[in-house]
Amino acid sequence: MSFKFLVGQAVEYTPIGEKVVGLYRTRRLMPREEHALYLKSRIKSQPEPYERNVLSCQLCSAVRPECEYATTKPRLSQGSHRK
Repeated sequence: MSFKFLVGQAVEYTPIGEKVVGLYRTRRLMPREEHALYLKSRIKSQPEPYERNVLSCQLCSAVRPECEYATTKPRLSQGSHRK
């Protein structure tokens, strides 16, 4: 089993609970786990302040120009409130 994407490569990912595909970049290829069916990658979207760990099967190659992706809104961290 090998990684489908390279570090720095643009990929599409749909965050859980959202219906819009977002543009992300792979930041790191996670170490292989002994009995895991899928490899994991760490990805990041430009507007989000954090990175996400996702399964490789949840990603696909970015096929559209960057300007065609909806900008994802940064989520508030748990426990924070809007004023």
